[in-house]
Amino acid sequence: MIDKWISQNANDLQVALFFALFFIFSLAEVLAPKRPGPMHRKERWLTNLLMTALNIAVMGMLPVTFFGVAVWAQKQGYGLFNYFALPLGVLVIGTLLARGFISFFTHYLMHKVPLLWRLHRVHHLDTELDVSTTVRFHPFEFLAALVPGVPLVVVFGMSPWVLMLYEILDAVVTLFSHANIRLPEGLDRVLRYVIVTPDLHRVHHSSWQIETDSNFSAVFPIGDIVFKTFRTETRTPHETMELGLEEVRDERANRFLWLLSSPFLGRLKRN
Repeated sequence: MIDKWISQNANDLQVALFFALFFIFSLAEVLAPKRPGPMHRKERWLTNLLMTALNIAVMGMLPVTFFGVAVWAQKQGYGLFNYFALPLGVLVIGTLLARGFISFFTHYLMHKVPLLWRLHRVHHLDTELDVSTTVRFHPFEFLAALVPGVPLVVVFGMSPWVLMLYEILDAVVTLFSHANIRLPEGLDRVLRYVIVTPDLHRVHHSSWQIETDSNFSAVFPIGDIVFKTFRTETRTPHETMELGLEEVRDERANRFLWLLSSPFLGRLKRN
């Protein structure tokens, strides 16, 4: 049964896909970059990879996971999808869309709630955008994301195996959307209405706040389309647009220990 196989093997598959695609997209960034550079990899990558390693360890130690909560809710019969006997197709699409909404909603809160923004801005402090930025998050952000996410998993009663399928898609699409790669314009114009593309997500990493506060979705852009935060046009071309945050444009953006302490520093100012 596919549901049992995904439930048993999804974590290993997610990790394997992450590292395989990290390598593939890193190579693609060299062969077909959207932004010609300089990408300042020497300054950025060590910090971003340290943050990635830390976060992979943290995610493995989380006391609660969406999958574990979904399994518990299913056994108890809690939640919308567990209450009704739904056809398989409806269950799969419903769970994928509901999980996508949780991602969109949580990300939106990260930008709008000051305390959460202090955590999330670590991701946006990167002054460039490539595959190394994908898991550049403050580790406390993963804990904070459980607060709105866990109740919604129970309310929806998401299918555990479809939830794990979403996490696999998330690993693939988020690496893709952070990659500094050039897609044919015609392909991007169509694809960005199906999944989050590099050009779509790059708008979200613009230093101009109007653009930063757009394109919150991680896998499917439907949340942004429905709630009117979908933005494709930019003030300046993608090749030259300023990325990161206006208030930090110096070496602090690539100092590992400073980034970990930055949520406790309050409002940041230019040096």
